[in-house]
Amino acid sequence: MTHDDQRFSEATHLLRQGELPAAQALFEDLLRRHPNHFDCVRRLAWIAVQRGHYAQAVRLCCQALEINPLSAQTYTDMGTAMLGLGQAKAALECLDSALRLDDHSAQIHNNRGLALKALGRVQEAEASYRRALALDTDFRDAWLNLGVAQRQLDQHVAALESYARAIALQPDYAKAHVNRGIVLHDLARLDEAIAAFDQALALQPGMGEAIWNKSLALLTRGDYSAAWPLYEWRWVNHSATPTASDPALPLWDGSASLAGKRIVVQCEQGLGDTIQFARYLALLAELGAHVVFEVYQPLVVLMQSLPGVAEIIGHNSPYPRADYRVLLMSLALHFQTTLANLPAPERYLTPPPAAARFWATRLESGRQSMRIGLVWRGSPSHQNDSKRSIPLEQLLTQLPAGADAGIDYISLQFQPSVSEQRLLAQYGVLETADAVADFSDTAALCAQLDLVICVDTSVAHLSGALGVPCWVLVTHHPDWRWLLNRADCVWYPKTRVYRQQAAGDWNSVLHLVVQDLRNTVRAGA
Repeated sequence: MTHDDQRFSEATHLLRQGELPAAQALFEDLLRRHPNHFDCVRRLAWIAVQRGHYAQAVRLCCQALEINPLSAQTYTDMGTAMLGLGQAKAALECLDSALRLDDHSAQIHNNRGLALKALGRVQEAEASYRRALALDTDFRDAWLNLGVAQRQLDQHVAALESYARAIALQPDYAKAHVNRGIVLHDLARLDEAIAAFDQALALQPGMGEAIWNKSLALLTRGDYSAAWPLYEWRWVNHSATPTASDPALPLWDGSASLAGKRIVVQCEQGLGDTIQFARYLALLAELGAHVVFEVYQPLVVLMQSLPGVAEIIGHNSPYPRADYRVLLMSLALHFQTTLANLPAPERYLTPPPAAARFWATRLESGRQSMRIGLVWRGSPSHQNDSKRSIPLEQLLTQLPAGADAGIDYISLQFQPSVSEQRLLAQYGVLETADAVADFSDTAALCAQLDLVICVDTSVAHLSGALGVPCWVLVTHHPDWRWLLNRADCVWYPKTRVYRQQAAGDWNSVLHLVVQDLRNTVRAGA
């Protein structure tokens, strides 16, 4: 055996021991002397993938394929790197190339499933995971990934079985315990879900994903005192924390006096979250604070009416001089919010006067019909949007015909598609998107309505904050803020919650809505 062969064997041994930096250094040294050493290049590509250096991995894979274009493993590594770079379509192409060279690799089928899932092709992803498991029934990660796909397809019992198989193969598989807890949460088996998250934390203390999901289960259960401290882990597990222009500005933890102090409240997560938690700024002002509210651009004008706010700045604008900063959704913790003391004013936002005048004129006063606003889908970028949204045709065909029922339906939908606009015209629904510039217009429009009927999106929070009656239609596994088994909403006094009784079953929800709507119209006649 030559000296270089010995060095290669030593590097390979280090690789198997998980000593990646040391192995990488040896392979790079060998590669400098043997630029076309395929096995060195391929192993360096694999190391780059494992270390999360995805762009470097792609370059190394391209170099390896120039030497050996028939390496299924190299195409596999390139696919994994492309996934890491967020290029799922390119990843799928790489993995398809790998399968043409080796159709009997469970790893390739598993990774192909990951690429398909990233592309939203969940049923195909499930099939790829099953193919991987047919080739290797002891493939722990494939069982985990199959469970993820099954949950997305609302196959919750099957997902629990898949996670059980993964845990049976590796009892200390903390990720599988977390995923099992998430499915149990979906099934409203909250005590079991919390136990699963606790099991994950016993195996991996400080696991952000377990703590975050436990907080969501506690919030759904209404155990706010226990939940809010854990909810602070959202910024560890998610990208929820806004970038501070002055990271040296100390975070307010609820203990320091704010009398005469300036505090910047940072918006976070989404528009609906910002509207929901904006109620806490009045409490900061009551403590004597000069409150500067950083908000997302579509909300800047609307939030001028918020009680307790001294200044409004746009998201990511330079901060003015201040003594403290605080994340908006941390205020629930700092004010020790429970179901009993939750601040729930009937209204805490008011439409800007100019927008209010415009929409009052456009919709004409003195009408006799009941005005109802409709929102049937949320942002397509939301991970759960396909489940929380209702097909417009399904909604319109079940609602009472406006002219016959004495109802004027008005679309509040942001950017309706061309086909949706045709349906709205066909059913006589007023389409307003052309005149809506931001949430100030939407708020002024809502204020002209008798009722808003919408899915779980930001308009539900907006109408609630405006004190406009709202019927929010939620999925079988709703967001934590709607709690469980309640028709009322603890956050918004004039909001009523309509819940799916089974996953994907909007018909039963709409049946109840129509029934209550007819009664409401009759009562107002």
